[in-house]
Amino acid sequence: MLELCDFTMLDANGDLQAFLDDAAEHPFATICILPQHVAEAKKRYHGSIACAAGGFPNGDGSLPERLEEIQTAISDGAEEIDVVLDFEALMNDDRNKVVRDIVAIRAACGDKVLKIILETPEMDLAYIEFGAKLALEFGADFIKTCTGRRGPCTPLVARVLAELLAIWNTEHPADARGLKLSGGIREPGQAEGYLDIVRTALGDGFVHPATFRFGTSALLQ
Repeated sequence: MLELCDFTMLDANGDLQAFLDDAAEHPFATICILPQHVAEAKKRYHGSIACAAGGFPNGDGSLPERLEEIQTAISDGAEEIDVVLDFEALMNDDRNKVVRDIVAIRAACGDKVLKIILETPEMDLAYIEFGAKLALEFGADFIKTCTGRRGPCTPLVARVLAELLAIWNTEHPADARGLKLSGGIREPGQAEGYLDIVRTALGDGFVHPATFRFGTSALLQ
């Protein structure tokens, strides 16, 4: 299961070296860290690095500043970018703002993997589906549930997103996208339950690091 995990430390004051030492001992898909840690991690860690950039854990703020942070993280060595959707704009029905952000963020990421965090605890299912569809339409490589800062992922949300993604991937077989479940996933039994949901909607073959991830800082323990 660890090969499906983005092993995560998003504490600005966390012990980066201890985290990297743990990461080096296990076959994680990638590590996920804050922008200020990317350059140092690149020197010490030989695996893939993802960065929660673009104003994490918020989805608002100055777009030029968000883009600059993303571009700096990539310059420092990040190969994947996790960025929060402007969920408040989405719930205020400002579709144009959300789309402009995603398009600009996609461009800033270039050929790097982009995961759009929907922040699902903040929204009802209709907005979750709407946000996921916009993320997919405008270039997200993965749709991701939440940061965990405002509430956890839930089995219902996982099922809704997995089923939506199954439809997308069926309709776009040459442009299949991935799913990342994060937020409060702390125990192997809990993770296995989510895997059952994903396999039911998307098939066994989807459960692969190229298309499916868990985001967690606790499953290792």
